[in-house]
Amino acid sequence: MNHGTFIIHTSIRAALICYALTLLLLLMGFGSPRWRHLIRGLWTAGCVAFVAHVAAAFQYEHHWSNTAAIRSTAEQTKALMGWAFGEGLYFSYLFMLLWMLDVVWYWVSPRTYEARSRWIQVGLHCYLFFIAFNGAVIFESGVTRPVGIVVTIVLLGVLLFVRRTRSTGTHISQN
Repeated sequence: MNHGTFIIHTSIRAALICYALTLLLLLMGFGSPRWRHLIRGLWTAGCVAFVAHVAAAFQYEHHWSNTAAIRSTAEQTKALMGWAFGEGLYFSYLFMLLWMLDVVWYWVSPRTYEARSRWIQVGLHCYLFFIAFNGAVIFESGVTRPVGIVVTIVLLGVLLFVRRTRSTGTHISQN
């Protein structure tokens, strides 16, 4: 593995780890002031790692050419799905933009961020999770794919567990 490939793979794995840990903490209801700094730190670190991943991919794989990146995305999609769709890259750009805006909002105005509508939070994470799942499981190979599957199963299990405990009136201790 060359230097560029190492940076590309390491940065996306770091981003996915931070994203998964953030989701896990959010799903489990760790929203007290004691945990907010950790969540915000993980959320920010994951975003920075994702931006580094995109920059590294453009530097080492696409040579700062959006056309080359779209062509590469089309080739990967065709190999996996049987049809080329390079414009799928724009969904990744939206992923990065939404994550960056969310991080900025969290740092600039933590009070309004934490008081925002639940639908904004759920909608954002549904989109981000969908793109992360596709990137980590569908379009990735090697160790990232099985780890991505396990992490997905764990997160969905925690989500179901938390929803069930909330519907029965019990709660998880956050101490």
